[in-house]
Amino acid sequence: MIRALHRWPGLLALALVTILGLSGAALSVFPAAERIAAPQAEAGLTVAALADRIQAVYPGVEQIRRSPSGRITAYWFDQGAPGAAVINPATGEGVASADPNQAERWLTNLHRSLFLGDGGRIAMAAGAAAMLILSLSGATLVARRVGGWRRWFSPLRGPLAGRLHVEIARIAVIGLVLSSTTALWMTASTFDLLPDGGVLPADPTEVSGEIGFALDQMATLLQTPVAELR
Repeated sequence: MIRALHRWPGLLALALVTILGLSGAALSVFPAAERIAAPQAEAGLTVAALADRIQAVYPGVEQIRRSPSGRITAYWFDQGAPGAAVINPATGEGVASADPNQAERWLTNLHRSLFLGDGGRIAMAAGAAAMLILSLSGATLVARRVGGWRRWFSPLRGPLAGRLHVEIARIAVIGLVLSSTTALWMTASTFDLLPDGGVLPADPTEVSGEIGFALDQMATLLQTPVAELR
């Protein structure tokens, strides 16, 4: 039963699982490359100081974002024209275009939806579910072959192809289970199938009516390090 459960999902979802795996592996390179290329903020720099530096260069700045890789991107309007750039936190100046990487965007759309919208997202979720079934059933078969979970890394016997398959599986199964589970979680989140525990803050009962408050005088920005900016 377990062997059939391991075999048929793999055969039926071979193309989807292959696309998921290859595109996901390719996408994993971009954050690392971005981390290497993006100027990083010095330790202890606050959001207030960073915003002040950027505003000195781009007076019309309206939004500042920090990606998980540490890349700072600023968005502004200059005489009604929108602008954006990757920022050097040390100077507040733009050092690169903020336009999205077209190869990364193409791979992301392929990985998430096969360029088919919601239908493609459901198909890729099915591929992730098949990968999860493959991983769990394969782990059970490995444990049965070696004589139990405690002997997971015990030496193997048999044909080279079979041993190679099991050796790779014993190392990769944790990553495959984690990847497929998070993929299903993200799909459920996309379709609003998960409970939303977020609570919106209440609207203030009074406002000062003042505008143009200096960024370097805002208490929250003064207390927030750039490393916590999102």
